[in-house]
Amino acid sequence: MYYKNYICLNLGKIEDLRIKKNKSPKLSNNEVRLKVLAIGLNYIDTLMIKGDYQYKNTIPFVPGTEACGIIIEENCSNSKLLNKKAIIFSKGGCFSEEIVVNFSQLILLKKKFSIFEAASFFSSSLTAYIALKESADVKKNNSILITGASGSVGQASVKLALYLNAKVICIVSNKRKARLLEKIGVEKVILIKDDIKKKVMAITNNRGVDIILDINGLLKEKNILSCLSWNGKYLIVGFTNNNISAIKTNYILIKSIKIFGIRAGEYLRRSTSVRREKIINAIFSLHDKEVFKVKTYSIKPFNRLIYELKKIRDRKSIGKIIIKTKHLDNT
Repeated sequence: MYYKNYICLNLGKIEDLRIKKNKSPKLSNNEVRLKVLAIGLNYIDTLMIKGDYQYKNTIPFVPGTEACGIIIEENCSNSKLLNKKAIIFSKGGCFSEEIVVNFSQLILLKKKFSIFEAASFFSSSLTAYIALKESADVKKNNSILITGASGSVGQASVKLALYLNAKVICIVSNKRKARLLEKIGVEKVILIKDDIKKKVMAITNNRGVDIILDINGLLKEKNILSCLSWNGKYLIVGFTNNNISAIKTNYILIKSIKIFGIRAGEYLRRSTSVRREKIINAIFSLHDKEVFKVKTYSIKPFNRLIYELKKIRDRKSIGKIIIKTKHLDNT
């Protein structure tokens, strides 16, 4: 059996991805084969292709960290897995019509679930949950400043923070993104071009915020740490355009700041099986309550993947972009 995937031959440009036709490989122990139905595109995929992400894939590799598929073959001594739908959550390989993964990289869908939802909500929701619940332990009336708030991780974080009754302030690059956040319930939105500290202090009565969730590494461009209150928490989720910055240790000491690095996927992988299941169940429970439900997404064909991924890289996308494969129409 043959299938197509996108392959990265050299680190660098999304435009250099190539479509390759492959013969299905044999399964090793504890592996399953899935026909991929839909693929969720994420900013992290663009970083992996550039070689800017903390985890480095060995070249050549198939990018893609999130998808939904149907198990068509298994080598786990469990025939009941066949024809089960599952979320594929991995460090690569999802930009494909077919994928072979270790069974541990799957999350079986236990009930009827939209294919598009399954392919698009888990990665961003996991990051939001690990950041706000597991790391920051957000409480009612905590004030939280979120950068990059209009992206998929940003929106998931905003929705979770609002559900937890936190006071949310968002930073975005333009008014179009501000309007999007206002539609989901954010009352305080600041534009990057504004005097951020001045506006944050006005909103918080000069106290500062309890938590900063920095999704795009805005600290390099703006001194957002000055917006933190005493004993505040700074959560680092990621960086755009490799905008990694240094933090002066004396400032951390003076304001008694707590700093957290958020690697949600690795956090889940390193958790005990009991803890892992508890986190996954909590995320699905929040989805059932429509906290993590993806309401703004567009669906595009497999041959449009490069074009759509470029939109994410260039910060021109709104909502989630989902790529459907040829298998979806035959399901």
